[in-house]
Amino acid sequence: MNFIKLLFFILISTLITANQGLASLQENVSDFILKRCQYLERFKNIPVCSTCVSSQTTIPNFYRERGYRPAWTKKSTINELLDAIKDSYDHGLNPDDYHLKALQKLEEKIHKTGVTEPSLLADYDILLTDALLRLSFHLFYGKVSPESLDPNWNFKRRLMDIEPHKYLSKVIRSGNIKESLKKLSPDAAYYNVLKRWLRKYREFAKNPWPLVPSGKTLKLGMKSHRIKILKQRLIAEGFLSSHSNNITEIFDDSLFESVKAFQKHHGLSVDGVVGRDTLHALNILPKDKINQIRVNLERARWLLHDLPRKFLLVNIADFRLYYFEDEQKKWTCKVMVGKPYWKTPVFKAMLQYIVVNPYWVVPPGILKKEILPKIKKDPSYLEKNNMEVVDLKGRKINSYSINWKKINPKRFPYIIRQKPGPQNALGRIKFIFPNKHFVFLHDTPAKNLFSKTIRAFSHGCIRVEKPLELAELLFKNSKKWNIEKIKKAISSNKNQIIHLEEELPIYILYWTVVQNEDKTITFLPDIYNRDKKILLGLDTPYEVSYLGNIWKQAKIK
Repeated sequence: MNFIKLLFFILISTLITANQGLASLQENVSDFILKRCQYLERFKNIPVCSTCVSSQTTIPNFYRERGYRPAWTKKSTINELLDAIKDSYDHGLNPDDYHLKALQKLEEKIHKTGVTEPSLLADYDILLTDALLRLSFHLFYGKVSPESLDPNWNFKRRLMDIEPHKYLSKVIRSGNIKESLKKLSPDAAYYNVLKRWLRKYREFAKNPWPLVPSGKTLKLGMKSHRIKILKQRLIAEGFLSSHSNNITEIFDDSLFESVKAFQKHHGLSVDGVVGRDTLHALNILPKDKINQIRVNLERARWLLHDLPRKFLLVNIADFRLYYFEDEQKKWTCKVMVGKPYWKTPVFKAMLQYIVVNPYWVVPPGILKKEILPKIKKDPSYLEKNNMEVVDLKGRKINSYSINWKKINPKRFPYIIRQKPGPQNALGRIKFIFPNKHFVFLHDTPAKNLFSKTIRAFSHGCIRVEKPLELAELLFKNSKKWNIEKIKKAISSNKNQIIHLEEELPIYILYWTVVQNEDKTITFLPDIYNRDKKILLGLDTPYEVSYLGNIWKQAKIK
């Protein structure tokens, strides 16, 4: 009996000692976490196992609220976060931005030594918390700050309705890391399609396709050793069946159709002929297509949250205008955009009214570089082009009374405008969404240019292939106007403003990979060379100081 009592006493003493040891260990870990947070607040970052924690506000706030106790006490929760960090690769992100290698090294060190070193446990805990913070915000807002790339960026992004440190507490407490992070990335078909094709092109990259040698244009019926390589190239990307009758050197019908399919999915002229542009596209490596998809996944994280129910969207790189309603594409048409020298800007605005039979007021840049030199060369230029000169009050001025040779374009005291009519540069109708760029949608007399594949012809404004269809769409629910009345107004040749009864959001965007109806994707030429800066931002090791205004608003510093 005494022996049993003694055994019971030893067991209880052992448990108490173990609990005391555990409590003591946690207390020591908390002390190190406190010291790390104090260091972080003072010096703005802490070096931890070949990486750096720089969230100088959120991390200290998070641990302060929990009395500096360790947060990551469940192995299952830690494993979920580590899996989510690895999964960031499928979003086109870099897992090492979320301390993957450093966490793996620390974990190995802790397990290898078998010693519960408080400083290592503190570092491991803080690193896990910082990884969750970074990954959460990158999935929700994107890694690269669009404000840092484009000073004109005016897309206000929704902030989380919870303080960042409270968000961390909520997610870690729930233990449901993966599900919480999944809710942050865009819930859009386009985003998921890009992710699927990213995986596919990474598979292609394991066995890169052959490069087609340069040479003469390849056409139907031709014979060449280059055609055999061309077939192998198209098979590698899935545009030609590998079961085709032997890979011969003949440009046959099946190859002709495969080349057309390839051209269609690369934003090229679809003619089945392998000329300069098609050859260039064929020789783009899988890694470059992977990066193009990654760049557009990042654009999606910037923009595909909280879209309105109805809106217009211009994709500059695709040369198309779309109307969306209830997340469905309801209408589309071709557009022309600015030349690379006169880039159409990326922004959003509200379409408020249309102008029928518009005047075209010559912008200062075009006036200086194009119109004034032509007038000086030919004083009758204005008359020949149905143009007139007015003063700032709209009073007409006799153009022949002006000494054009003495005119200083920087101090031009008049306005030159083209009168309404079928040859007006703006056509018969324009669509106005006030913005500081003076960009708008408009009709054009140069209809033949819509047959071109690359339609970068304007000075920045957007020419619409089917302006009357767009007008009909805008006024389909109007009680005052319909398309017949608008056509009648146009035939009057009188300049007139017609306001929309309900303003419509319009997004002028730039996407170089687009989703097709069959959930394939089309790679588009980067006509303004805008992808490179985004790719550089994605591939540059992450620094908190790189974040733009959105992060400051979210109290992440």
